[in-house]
Amino acid sequence: MRIATRLSGITLSDTQDRPVRLGSLWAERPVVLAFVRHFG
Repeated sequence: MRIATRLSGITLSDTQDRPVRLGSLWAERPVVLAFVRHFG
């Protein structure tokens, strides 16, 4: 199973704390996904 398929159902919060399903981000175009660790 491709990693994109496995991640598509996960929901995370965007920068304004709204839920976003990862699969919806790359449904129509490629996406770069970066995770930043917060130390504060």
